[in-house]
Amino acid sequence: MALCCLSLAGAAPAPAPPSAFSTVGLYVWRDTPSQHAFWKACGINTLQFCDTHWSIRADLLDDYYARFAADISRASRSGFKTDVILFSNIAQWMGPAEREPSGTGVLLDPRDPKALESRLGALRKAVRMLQQADSFTFIAGDPGGSIRAKFGPLAADDWVAMARAVRDVVKREAPRADFNVNPWAIAYWQYPNLGCGGSQWWVREGELTKAILAEPDLIGRSCGVQLPGHNYYRAMALRTLSTDGIRPDLLPNSDDVRALKARGTKRIWAWPYFLLDEADDGDVGPDGRIIPGVQIETRYIHRLVGQMRKIGMNGIVGNWSYAGYLAKALNTYAFARFCRDPRATPEGVIDEYAKCVADDATWRDLAQVLRFIEGQSNWQRKLPADWRLPPLVCDIQSAKAALEELGRVVPRAKPLFALPEKPQEYLNRLSERLRGMGATGAVD
Repeated sequence: MALCCLSLAGAAPAPAPPSAFSTVGLYVWRDTPSQHAFWKACGINTLQFCDTHWSIRADLLDDYYARFAADISRASRSGFKTDVILFSNIAQWMGPAEREPSGTGVLLDPRDPKALESRLGALRKAVRMLQQADSFTFIAGDPGGSIRAKFGPLAADDWVAMARAVRDVVKREAPRADFNVNPWAIAYWQYPNLGCGGSQWWVREGELTKAILAEPDLIGRSCGVQLPGHNYYRAMALRTLSTDGIRPDLLPNSDDVRALKARGTKRIWAWPYFLLDEADDGDVGPDGRIIPGVQIETRYIHRLVGQMRKIGMNGIVGNWSYAGYLAKALNTYAFARFCRDPRATPEGVIDEYAKCVADDATWRDLAQVLRFIEGQSNWQRKLPADWRLPPLVCDIQSAKAALEELGRVVPRAKPLFALPEKPQEYLNRLSERLRGMGATGAVD
């Protein structure tokens, strides 16, 4: 049961109103069974995995798919829906090394009939071996598009044609599974030599996404859609556009969602890849400093979730880098809470989480520490000033004071919630983050 059923005052609150989001997902790359109880308790109902078979030598794929299928089955037994991301024009690695060394794949030109058929053959095997997944999502790029392609720009129509072909593959090989498309980094597909450090890339990303949404016989009854929504939240996009004086269009908007629903589209999901993470552009803020560790951005998660609810999206998938789920635990909890209950607030979810980690006498001290860390977020520092939100009210003014207050916190002996790690371990992470703030001079 989600923590929203707890009452800080001791009285049970009214039941949460129905959520607009039938899908509340996490893109977890690969399964982490130790986190199932936490994700489930938060309110996550869908796990999204990443199929990277293209990076593994072909003769090793049977073992790879056996492990992958076991992950999907285990997630299903834990009560999650499962979705698998498929990449586009990445050729199957043939060796001699066991893994493709660059990690970004060997590109193929999908205008070459033999190359395209080879890729579709690899995807047929992938879908057949993972057919128990509830859905498959075909993604446009990065990797999977044509970044740094030597064969020149591709027409967006080429990707649409490939998406239709992959939709047919899924229909044949996994007839019970749903199919979605995601135009993530579609600008790399058509403009491989443009970099996302320039505003032109982001403008083209929006224009091409609009073209994909308007494409006939693609998104509709037989095909859902996942939309990144860069211009709502993403620091790299907003900072780059702002530098050139461009006010970004918000995509999707309510008109886009109404049009998709009118075509019978059942799955209209937001896919804000960096919402729960500081990984975008390597954790480096505009001043070049890096502040790793525990991340808390509840205000920005709250804003984005509210915006997606308002325009009518019926699903949302949160993301963080695969190696950092423990550092993003509070963000993950806040994300699911905001998706499940439109009444939830940043202050409220911080208090809820603090009460589960710390004992009755000291959870309020912990809540103040969490508010302070949120106010010093490297994620926020990367945003243009006019996109930042006011800080939460907090009585701590320095990393040194926050460390002193954290030192008074007593971990709860028996957590009230399925936490992702022991309370003391989370407190240790907070201490490390605060010490890092002091060492870099980020505060004080």
